Amino acid sequence: MNFGDLSATYKRDHQPDWPEMSEVRRARGTLARAAPLVSAHDIRRLRARLAEPTFLLQAGDCAETFQDNTRASVAGRAALLQALSDTIEAKSGRPVVTVGRIAGQYAKPRSAPTERRGGVSLPSYLGDAVNGADFTVNGRTPDPRNLIRAYDESGRTLSQLANSGVFSSHEALLLDYEQPLTRRSADDGRLYGHSAHLLWIGERTRSLTGPHVDFAAEISNPIAVKIGPGATPTVLTGLHAVLNPDNIPGRLTFIFRMGRHRAYDLVYAMLSRILAEGWVDRVVCDPMHGNTVVSPGGVKTRVVTSIEAEIRAFFGACNDTGFTPGGIHLEVSGDDVTECVATRVDDAYLAANYRSACDPRLNPEQASFLAQLVGELLVPHRDFGPRMEMAMSGR
Repeated sequence: MNFGDLSATYKRDHQPDWPEMSEVRRARGTLARAAPLVSAHDIRRLRARLAEPTFLLQAGDCAETFQDNTRASVAGRAALLQALSDTIEAKSGRPVVTVGRIAGQYAKPRSAPTERRGGVSLPSYLGDAVNGADFTVNGRTPDPRNLIRAYDESGRTLSQLANSGVFSSHEALLLDYEQPLTRRSADDGRLYGHSAHLLWIGERTRSLTGPHVDFAAEISNPIAVKIGPGATPTVLTGLHAVLNPDNIPGRLTFIFRMGRHRAYDLVYAMLSRILAEGWVDRVVCDPMHGNTVVSPGGVKTRVVTSIEAEIRAFFGACNDTGFTPGGIHLEVSGDDVTECVATRVDDAYLAANYRSACDPRLNPEQASFLAQLVGELLVPHRDFGPRMEMAMSGR
């Protein structure tokens, strides 16, 4: 296999360049026969909660790993999510729906199909559902058997989360994983993606002519779409028309990830379009992905003050348009990691306990600070406002 010239398939749709298609077909067949990871009943239950005047807390790992999927790790992540949810609810008086980036976040899109170190070029790490993080030929070769491992690990996590009140979500990136786990419900005759309760489409794969939007349009799960600074209000128009043509509350969420410098102006323009059209779609702030920087030592990190600035800009745009803020999307760890810095990039601090397989995560102290901030910023929206009443009535 020529690792220096990966197929255009990845470049176009961010799908792995699997070396053996017979193994892919075998994995898809196994998944198609496997039990659903989540039930249609629970998917509908989440969708109903999202149709109510609730606030969405969506948080968890950038990229889950098989190695870290232990009972202690899952318990720590679930406890943190519940603590953040409780903080926001107590501060704001708004009911909170808790959705984890958990039990399936095993795939990651990357900006380039290959990674080069020195004179060696290998496939990029695309998440444990595809290949390994170790920079070796064996580690980086995509292996379809990892799809089955991702299913098994997700099932273990969901079993532990059963009574936690945390719904599951992940990016619906790997179509060889998502499509076989799609089933038609005997209850209502609709198709559901049974890999998670909520599925989202990433910034890199939200093309209206791409397979990910096509897939999301077919299923009845709650769907979210990441929206970055390159998008325009017209992009929202196209996505709404395809993903929520009947304007149903609880169906579609836009997750804005603009970067702190442009967040206010861009979100204001997006909200103005949504209000003008009368859509009931939820809007959420992702203050993480637009604020990633590289330290002098070459380590990816995020500065908490920059994250705070984008949150404030998002809420400012909501306040000035009269729009009800719908949620917050964070990358967090249940452990005391040193991946994000408070105010100043510091390589010594980052080296102390940097463990992320991909992007930097907030530790519990940093996440708690932001949850308190969000709760305080939500107070003016305690009574939800006219737009949320419109959403609840389906107008």
